Amino acid sequence: MAPLLDVRELSVSYPGFSLHPLSFSLDRGEILAVVGESGSGKTTLLKGLACLTEEGTEVSGQVLLEGRELLGMKEEQRRQLRMRSFAVAFQNSSAWLNPGMTLREQLKEVLHRGYPPREIPGRMRELMETVGLNPEDLGRYPRELSGGMAQRFLLATAIALEPGLVLLDEPTSSLDVAARDAFAALVQRLNREKGIAFIIITHDMKLAQLLSSRIMVLYNGHVEELGSTGDILDYPRHPYTRGLINASMGLNIVRDVWGIRPAVPVERGHHGCPFYGRCTQSLPLCAHQAPELKDWGDGRLIACNRGGIVTLLEGRGICKSYGRQRVLNGVDLSIRSGEVAALVGRSGSGKTTLAQILGGYLEDYEQGGLLFEGKAADMDALHRRERGVQMVFQDSETSLNPHMTVLQAAAEPRLLAKLGMEEERARRALADVGLPSDEDFLKKKIKTLSGGQKQRLSIARALTMAPAVLLADEPSSMLDPSSKANLLRLLKSLQNSHGFSMLLVTHDLESALKVADRCYLLKEGRLQELRISDYVSSSIDGVFVD
Repeated sequence: MAPLLDVRELSVSYPGFSLHPLSFSLDRGEILAVVGESGSGKTTLLKGLACLTEEGTEVSGQVLLEGRELLGMKEEQRRQLRMRSFAVAFQNSSAWLNPGMTLREQLKEVLHRGYPPREIPGRMRELMETVGLNPEDLGRYPRELSGGMAQRFLLATAIALEPGLVLLDEPTSSLDVAARDAFAALVQRLNREKGIAFIIITHDMKLAQLLSSRIMVLYNGHVEELGSTGDILDYPRHPYTRGLINASMGLNIVRDVWGIRPAVPVERGHHGCPFYGRCTQSLPLCAHQAPELKDWGDGRLIACNRGGIVTLLEGRGICKSYGRQRVLNGVDLSIRSGEVAALVGRSGSGKTTLAQILGGYLEDYEQGGLLFEGKAADMDALHRRERGVQMVFQDSETSLNPHMTVLQAAAEPRLLAKLGMEEERARRALADVGLPSDEDFLKKKIKTLSGGQKQRLSIARALTMAPAVLLADEPSSMLDPSSKANLLRLLKSLQNSHGFSMLLVTHDLESALKVADRCYLLKEGRLQELRISDYVSSSIDGVFVD
């Protein structure tokens, strides 16, 4: 069966912005969410689909609705299709409702196009009840409506002539949580009962989760990922998609949320990957080679020169025993680029053993292997290079030489790796972890530092190597609650800004759920992945009333 909407190489350009050629289709009765940050091109796409672009905008490609090509039509022909075959409800209701007309007058204007006069009053009442408004509200003016009521009325006008497709532009951006959920339930009911297909433009990932069957991810005018909603939210494949999910308040009820890290400067005239300056796994070729949107083997379309988020460090089938006790029994664990993974378990469960094996510091395990970026890991080389693997050990007292100065300790990893002592790099690392970098502090002996200062210094040492993977073994176990909170936020902040991956080893499940993207439980020698959502419950029903 032919799709309801077939978009082929649609491009929209105006001074200062271009929506690069994109193609997709929409089946009858399907709901597609288009997500992305402000300025990503979402509303530009909607206007291009609806042929409502401003003067001076260049549009090319094809938009076929039920087999009819819209872009090549005369505007008079398109007017016959608007509201009947497709309709649009834009974000700012106050700009699209006439303040000098009652709702009755505005809805009557639309219904006159498809209904005889005698049927219009009954159709008005039906539409108002359908969208959850009182027919008596028809006598109101737009200024007398709440935000939720205005959005519902716009939807009533959009579905008035029963189009097969409705385009919604940020329909819940000005609504509270309860009003948003009620509006989402209304759209679901219209979709289910009337068979209306929707394209929903939104920056609200929770709304996309509630409504859509597929998600398209836009960034700076480019499609970065396209796939089923469940697949994308459970296992994002593009770094930008993961960043949007991790920044969503609605999807992360109790986790700390962090925005996608700011872009690093790129050369003028940059024509490579649009996400290059913010990506945690970019390669030199990404600076000048724009990736194609293609299927990398699982039906998911991804625009990434590396085929999606890369698995950096991976342990496969690891077995380790102490005497007759099997501590690790065929453990598989992977750490993906740019993520925080947490390893939790009781004291004595083998967490530190597993972390030291993954870090290459414990080699006498009986079975299994380590991979780095898909190849057999040379851990000695990875310890001695930038973008390798570093570890922050649990006991900073024994991992630091008490007779060294702060500067000597901070610079030691690079000296051992024969990368040269760079005092400025050591100073920056100390500043990054919140330690002084003045001459007096640099000359202090390690033995004179507090426990918290030693722990931060251990992190700074690792950062001087600009690691791709940082293994942090119980970094806050010896700290008081306030210091623990500060250190965990520091680690997450550093991970977010520097872009490295981190394995946080802890017996504190609450801390893990607060900062981790994925969480593993080690129990009786085996590893299981915990769904963070299973440990979080929240109900906001009844708090707000529309």
